[in-house]
Amino acid sequence: MLPYLNYKMIGRLILLSCLTCMLLTGCQHYRTQTPDHTSVTDSIIDRANTLLNTGRINDALSHLDSAYNKLQNPGPIDLWKKYNFKSNFYLNYQIIPEKANRYTDSMFTVLKGNESAHKNCYAQTMFAKGDVLRARKSFDEAFENYYKGLEFAEKNLDTCLFTNFSNRLGLIRYAQEEYLNAIPYFKKALHENSHCTGSDFAEQFAVPQSIYNNIALSFEKADKPDSALHYYLKASEFIDKRSKPFPEKIVFIETSKGVIYGNLGGLYAQLHHYAEAEKYLKASIKINDQPGYAVEDAQTAKLKLANLYLDLNRLDEANSMINELELNVSSREGFNNENSYMLKYIYDLKSRYFNKRNDPQNAYQYLLKYSAISDSLNTEISGLKNVDIDAAFKHSEQQHKLNLMNRDNQLKTFYLIAAIVFIILAVSLMFTARANLKRSHSNVEKLTALNKRITDQNEQMHLTLAILEQSQAENARMMKIVAHDLRTPIGAIKMVASLMLQKSVLSDEDKELLDMVKRSSKDCLNLVSEMLQPTQSPEQLEKEPEELDKMLGYCVEQLKLKAEGKNQQITIQTEQLLVPINSEKLWRVMSNLITNAIKFSPNNTTIQISLIKKENNAIISVKDQGIGIPDEIKNKIFNQFSEAQRKGTAGEQTFGLGLSISTQIVNAHGGKIWFENNTDKGVTFYVELPL
Repeated sequence: MLPYLNYKMIGRLILLSCLTCMLLTGCQHYRTQTPDHTSVTDSIIDRANTLLNTGRINDALSHLDSAYNKLQNPGPIDLWKKYNFKSNFYLNYQIIPEKANRYTDSMFTVLKGNESAHKNCYAQTMFAKGDVLRARKSFDEAFENYYKGLEFAEKNLDTCLFTNFSNRLGLIRYAQEEYLNAIPYFKKALHENSHCTGSDFAEQFAVPQSIYNNIALSFEKADKPDSALHYYLKASEFIDKRSKPFPEKIVFIETSKGVIYGNLGGLYAQLHHYAEAEKYLKASIKINDQPGYAVEDAQTAKLKLANLYLDLNRLDEANSMINELELNVSSREGFNNENSYMLKYIYDLKSRYFNKRNDPQNAYQYLLKYSAISDSLNTEISGLKNVDIDAAFKHSEQQHKLNLMNRDNQLKTFYLIAAIVFIILAVSLMFTARANLKRSHSNVEKLTALNKRITDQNEQMHLTLAILEQSQAENARMMKIVAHDLRTPIGAIKMVASLMLQKSVLSDEDKELLDMVKRSSKDCLNLVSEMLQPTQSPEQLEKEPEELDKMLGYCVEQLKLKAEGKNQQITIQTEQLLVPINSEKLWRVMSNLITNAIKFSPNNTTIQISLIKKENNAIISVKDQGIGIPDEIKNKIFNQFSEAQRKGTAGEQTFGLGLSISTQIVNAHGGKIWFENNTDKGVTFYVELPL
């Protein structure tokens, strides 16, 4: 898939998610003074949505206004649906955030006083307000509204209705280019959708097939083509299986199939399967390039096909399709960023075309246009990309807890004052009866001392609370600084590697090295994101069947250069095994073990990696010819920050974290890790994973 889809599609995906889930869930209907016309307004919204998807933007809005003008005495949820549609329309099609904000405020107005009766609508409205604030670049307020909406939904909605919110959070992560972090939200939405027990078209077909597509898109953008292909094929299979009960929705079903074909074609082109790519792209265009279907998605497929023709040096076909695309962009309705993104990649294709035609002057002119429009679009999304959803939610949660603590402290202060007043009254009575009580003086002194101790303890409690709040704020600030400072240079390394890979003059070896730099940078960015997330339990760990032998080969390729620096050789012998793992986590384990073998082995030695199947387990071994592990530290090396830290054979520094982290990851997979000293020299580490 071409990169521009990352931004072009996100607004439409969010809008389609909102409208589809509105049809899926609606709002809980209770008896009101003015009844709602549920089936009528659902039909109106469905028709307007269809017009949007086919590129008839102005007709969609005209149809909505005309149909509602004919509706007599619309109820509050009828009006809410209209305002919701218009809010999303002015956020994603005719981009006027001020109008979108007015319609969002109207959504709150029609629900005022009936929030508990229309819980789903109220939660969606808070999310809609977050979308408006995000469009106006008020990111802190936006994510505060998302947090409140999410918290309200978790407390008041059942699992099925929660699908919409998880899916939208995933789409926001996708818009931030945090593709791997978007996937858990989409998978959570898919799980929540599985709890929908009705027979509605949206909940049984439209929503789940779009989520499968979102997962595949995220894997594709994260440079994980195998996983992307797996989910595209699952989406296609899902469409074939689930479409039979809905013959009246044939246009929507065929459109969905065309979208999947277009994405498959783009992915096959990236994998250099050109015949398959051309077949699927043409199939996508044939389906959606007709009235009443997703014509704009057909333009996307044409853009990918033109790109494929350039790669194959079929220049005349490429030029014809590029010119057709440019004409279509100029005739589109509405004013939004979608046209800008299309023009951006049309300029890129034109520049490449003229380069292949040996016309550097025209190629340079289109390259300048491409750069100018890219800079403008990148500026628009730069603020959103710098926002960390998890950190923003955590901040809102901490603020909420702090407010609860303050209210609790106020209550405690009230009780303390009441206790002090009671003590003062008791002391007064004791003084009145002093003449009759021989030990009154002693009792008064004791009560006074007790009062002072309570007061001191109260002051100490306030001081301790202030220190804790200051420490918490400082820790949060330092974490944000660390994450920000790490992401910037790593992101720069990734960007430079990507730019250098686009040069055609590179040798195969240079391309391989630069690709390794790019992939390693992505892995580092993922590790930085993990710093801000809580440690996952085994039940929370996302695992999928992966080819373990391929993952080991990838680790070895990444570390070969490090080994060559010490004239070491890494050999690998594996069996082809499919194992349920979290590939990103297990990659860290193998990287730690192989890096340790390199670090603690002398020059001119061999490191042996093997993978075998033993009963119902996969056994990985990493054998070196290094300095081994003395008996006195054998029981300490798997402990975090242990005293078993040693320098490598070339003086390499260690921190005592790698094996501790590896143990946690392997345990989370239900496996185990251990080591054995070799009979001659060195040590062999073993990792056992259940199949």
